[in-house]
Amino acid sequence: MNNTNSSVKDNNINENKKKKYDTNKNVKEKNEKIDIKKALIKNVKVPDNYEIKHLIGKGSYGFVYLAYDHNAKKSVAIKKINRMFEDLVDCKRILREITILNRLKSPYIIGLHDLIIPEDLLTFDEIYIVLEIADSDLKKLFRTPIFLSEAHVKTILYNLLLGEKFIHESGIIHRDLKPANCLLNQDCSVKICDFGLARTINTDKDTHIVNDLEEKEENEKPGPHNKNLCKQLTSHVVTRWYRAPELILLQENYTHAIDIWSTGCIFAELLNMIENHQNDATERFPLFPGSSCFPLSPDRNSKKVHEKSNRDQLNIIFNVMGTPTEEDLQSIDKEEVIKYIKLFPPRKGISLKDKYHCISDDGIDLLESMLKFNAKKRITIDEALEHKYLYDIRKKDLENFDTKKIILPFDDWMTLTETQLRYIFLKEIQSFHSDLIIPSEFLIHENNFYNNS
Repeated sequence: MNNTNSSVKDNNINENKKKKYDTNKNVKEKNEKIDIKKALIKNVKVPDNYEIKHLIGKGSYGFVYLAYDHNAKKSVAIKKINRMFEDLVDCKRILREITILNRLKSPYIIGLHDLIIPEDLLTFDEIYIVLEIADSDLKKLFRTPIFLSEAHVKTILYNLLLGEKFIHESGIIHRDLKPANCLLNQDCSVKICDFGLARTINTDKDTHIVNDLEEKEENEKPGPHNKNLCKQLTSHVVTRWYRAPELILLQENYTHAIDIWSTGCIFAELLNMIENHQNDATERFPLFPGSSCFPLSPDRNSKKVHEKSNRDQLNIIFNVMGTPTEEDLQSIDKEEVIKYIKLFPPRKGISLKDKYHCISDDGIDLLESMLKFNAKKRITIDEALEHKYLYDIRKKDLENFDTKKIILPFDDWMTLTETQLRYIFLKEIQSFHSDLIIPSEFLIHENNFYNNS
C-alpha cells in the first residue's frame, strides 16, 4: 500500500516537473522569438527620420519592415536586401526592379519612396529600399474567409488592367504577375509590384525575345558570382500556376500576352471569392494548380507526363481549357514542341460557365478570352478594358496615360561585373540624394556600359 502511494506521489512529482519544464521551455522559446525580432529591428541602419515599427515580411532576399517617415508624415515599407553581391544574377534582378520603379510613376504601380545611402560606398553589401505601403495583397485576400461581391471583383480586375496598360505602354512586360505581386487597398485600388523579372521591349534586340536570355536558375550552386552560369530562356518567369503556355513551352518571341494570361488566372481566383461560386473559403484554389512543369525538365517525353491524371502544369491547363486545336498548334514555332503537345490525350476541358455560374456570359467570355492557348488570339489590354463585362464600372478618362518608353541605364542582356552593378546602384541612390558623390573608382568605367538617357 505504501509502495503504491509512493509510486503515485513520484508520478505526480515527475508530471509536475514535466509541466514546469514545458512551461519554461515555451516561455524561453517565446522570449527567444521576441529577442530575435528585436535584434532584427535593432540591426536596421536607416536615417533617423525613419522609425521602424515592426517586421512585416521576410524571404531569401532579406526582410521587410513597417516604418514611419517623420519627414513625409506617412507609413512606408522598408525592404532590407542582405548580401546582395553574393549572386550577381539575383543582384541584377534587384537592380532591375529599382531602375524600373524609379522610372515608372503611376497610381497603379508601387511607388519607390527612397533609396538609403549605404555607410560605405565602396564595399556596401546591403541596400535599403523604401517603398509605398498598401493594406494587403491578393494572395492574402484569397486566403481570408471573406466573400466579395461581383462589383468588387470587377473593380479589382479593372484596376489591375489599368496598371498593366500603363506598364505595357511604358514598353515593359512584367512577366511575374501573380496575386502576391498585386497589392490591394481597402478601396479596391491595385498597385503592381515586384519588377525583378520584368523586361523592356523598346529596341530591335528587345523585339526578338528569343534573345531574352536569363541565367539558369535550376541546379545553381550558391557562391560568389556564380561564374559558370548557363544561359537560356528564363525558366523561372512567373509562378507556375500563373505561367502562360508559351512560357512553359519555351516559345520564342513571347509578348505582352503572357501578362494577360496571368491576369486571367487571377480573375478566376477573384471569381472564387463570390460566395455562390465557392461557399467554403477553405476550398478556394487557383484555376491551374499544377505541381510540376515537365517541359522544362529532361523527362519531357515521358509517358507519365501525358496522362490526364498527372499534375503537370500543362496537363492541368488542358484539363480545364481543353487541348489546343490544329490551328493553335500552327502558332508554335518549334516542331518538337508541336509533337510534344500531340502526345497529350485530346480533351474538351470543362465549362467555365458551370464553374462560375453566377456571373454573366460576358464575364465568362472575358475570362475565356484571357486564357486562349494561342497568344495571338488572346485578348489585348485595350480590348479587355473595353469589354462589355466591365462597362458598368469603366472610367475611360482613367485609361489615357501620358507614358514614355522606359529605357534602362544598362543593357539588360549584358553581363555586369560587381563594380558595374555597384556603380548603377549608386547612380539610382543619387537620384534621391543629389549631394551623394560617387567615388572616382567607379567613374572610369561609366562610358563602357552606362546609359545616361
